[in-house]
Amino acid sequence: MSIPTVSAAVRAVAIALTVGAGSLLGGAGMASADVAPGTYTSTTLAGGLVLLQRDAHVEGGDLVLIGRYPIHPTPSGGYADVFPGHQVVMTSDGHGGYAGPAYFGGVLIGSILLTPHN
Repeated sequence: MSIPTVSAAVRAVAIALTVGAGSLLGGAGMASADVAPGTYTSTTLAGGLVLLQRDAHVEGGDLVLIGRYPIHPTPSGGYADVFPGHQVVMTSDGHGGYAGPAYFGGVLIGSILLTPHN
């Protein structure tokens, strides 16, 4: 290969690596939504039965029930680890509330509903 051909090849590889790194490191990230702050009725269900219904609120990025649990944003709402091994997923219902599965140790054990107070 001649010197101009080698330079063109090196330039092409450098451009490809730069573009690839940009899409891995600096590309558009996954969109995220938050669970909207406010007061809710929290309903915990298992097997179609209401296990617990109580007032809850979302404040400062936390789900506040019995304690304060940080909400991790997802594309459609968020999730919170309410105690070790127990996670609730809150997906927007499109009407101001949230609903989703509840897991314990990665096993589906029920669901949660957050219904906004009006």
